[in-house]
Amino acid sequence: MANTGNGSGGRKLPKKMPWVIPSQCEGCGDCVNRCQRKGLVMLETNVAGVYVPWLLEPDLCSGCGRCASGCVVGGIVMTEYVEQARRRFLETRPRIAV
Repeated sequence: MANTGNGSGGRKLPKKMPWVIPSQCEGCGDCVNRCQRKGLVMLETNVAGVYVPWLLEPDLCSGCGRCASGCVVGGIVMTEYVEQARRRFLETRPRIAV
């Protein structure tokens, strides 16, 4: 059974969520293009011109894994630590790219 978490509006959370590994990401955006719910966006990191995928709205994630399966360099993996992933996406996101 999936957990429900704070901020999820009582909706069941997916069993897995993406976990971005910035050091592996090449910034190609393939994962963003594969996200059916359009929850992933590319955000600029502290390093100018370096972008990583990020879930601005973690509650949009269905846990389908399309983002991770489309990443050939291992920049996104699926994790069962859903609450930790949600917190990370909400609390430690890079600045929004313009």
